[in-house]
Amino acid sequence: MENRGALLTVALPLIAFKIWFAILLLMYAPTRDTAVWIAATHWPLLIVLGFMAVAAVPTYRLLKVRAKRQRLRRAEFMIEPAQAQCSALWETVSRLEGDD
Repeated sequence: MENRGALLTVALPLIAFKIWFAILLLMYAPTRDTAVWIAATHWPLLIVLGFMAVAAVPTYRLLKVRAKRQRLRRAEFMIEPAQAQCSALWETVSRLEGDD
């Protein structure tokens, strides 16, 4: 999952810039030649977006099923949601403040 986050951090701004650039080109030069040029240079983007959409569907379903499984497990075994652990520094400061 860590690699996927790094990939999306780089890829999404690049894809957004590419789309924004195409929109700007069509706004400032709305000719047939411009549209042909954009289609010729942006067709790989459609393939990449297609792969991303196909990969997003199972990932979304997996996350949804995992969340449901956690809810069912908590309901069946009456497990409380995990609470955040205090750091060692916070515990030390709390002890020192309590000694006053």
